[in-house]
Amino acid sequence: MSTKIRVAIAGIGSCASALVQGVEFYLRNPENMIGLMYPEIGGYKTEDIEFVLGFDIDTRKVDTFLQEALYVLPNCNMRVIDPASKFQCIETNARTFRGPTLDGIAPHMLRYHGDITFQEDTKAHIISAEEYKELLKKHKVDILLNYMPVGAEEASKWYITHAIDAGVHVINCMPTFISTEDATALELMAIKNKVTIVGSDMRSSYGASRLSEVLQGSMMDAGLVVTQHIQMNMAAGTTQGQEHIINGRSANTDFLNMAEKARLHSKHVSKENVLSGQSIVRGKGLEGMTMFAGPSLTVVQRPGGDYMGTDNKVCNIDLVAYGFAGARYELTARLSVQDSPNSGGIVVDAIRFCRVAREMDIVGYLRGPSAWSQKTPPVQMTTADAKFECDAMARRVYTPITEKQKISNLFSVSNELLIEKVKELPFTFQKGKTEYE
Repeated sequence: MSTKIRVAIAGIGSCASALVQGVEFYLRNPENMIGLMYPEIGGYKTEDIEFVLGFDIDTRKVDTFLQEALYVLPNCNMRVIDPASKFQCIETNARTFRGPTLDGIAPHMLRYHGDITFQEDTKAHIISAEEYKELLKKHKVDILLNYMPVGAEEASKWYITHAIDAGVHVINCMPTFISTEDATALELMAIKNKVTIVGSDMRSSYGASRLSEVLQGSMMDAGLVVTQHIQMNMAAGTTQGQEHIINGRSANTDFLNMAEKARLHSKHVSKENVLSGQSIVRGKGLEGMTMFAGPSLTVVQRPGGDYMGTDNKVCNIDLVAYGFAGARYELTARLSVQDSPNSGGIVVDAIRFCRVAREMDIVGYLRGPSAWSQKTPPVQMTTADAKFECDAMARRVYTPITEKQKISNLFSVSNELLIEKVKELPFTFQKGKTEYE
């Protein structure tokens, strides 16, 4: 069996570009561990990840080599690796295929300048579901990364469900399948096909969600009650490496895509799940509290100049809490990050957790890695508990949670009893809407 973890990517945007460049960076610089939370997981290093297949709908990316697709507009992430050099982490001649558009392009995205938005391909052959599954099997894909735009519910479900049907493990980087009802149905499908899922809605290594969780959790662990937690995000500043270019900037495609309120609904729900999750796992009520996460403030340049996207994201957090004898606490924080590499730093862990879980005969949602790496995991955990589950899997040690998900435990019964056993797996109940609806 190959030691390489073969990965396909649906959506070759800035996050995909940053991830692949990051894997190549560590492959070329094996002594540099900065930015890696887990240099090794179950014996696997980042150098064991290989990208073999891509899917997109942009005319500048489809029917090209995967390496070429990583660098074309509207991608605006920082460049770590010279695009002219040969990538060792990409399989030779790996290509990008034209997937179905479905709801992958929001109508308002067509109003932006072509350099900062998607340009839908009208010439390439659009693969069918059967062709998609055949490609995954032909290229011996282990794991699919879903990087569809926020709000692309149909497109995400198309890539995810057909991948699972083909026996491929899935990392769902987007806010789909976030209600418990949808998540449980997807998990049953994954278990029947004996694959794993890490999901849903990737958080960054150290971004708005991580900071919100840690700040709120530390207050609650100190005995405080948090009555207000407001998180606001915006695209602002310059992509790292482009500071010398004197030019205005527009938001990246992620922020532009969420400029219309209807498009960002699932992201809003998912981000607020982070804020409420720390109260839920501690058994604290949320009635009457102010918990709000505004997914994005989108900025666009005025017409007339050169259009450039920015991959810089700024998060502002405001917390109000009360402690000993009713004493009031206020905390304000501001975090500015390079958005796409920040995501890549945690995806490299999710990929390796999927591979190790497969070798440990664990199926279904990986609850620890999902709680550590996602905004809306199937089970909300404290930061410490999620890290404990990840540390155990990194050492290939079973926990009470993963013991229940071993193939030998789940498939020792009839199909009817299997469904009942899946229902017994732990879930934190999560609705598909915000508390304000």
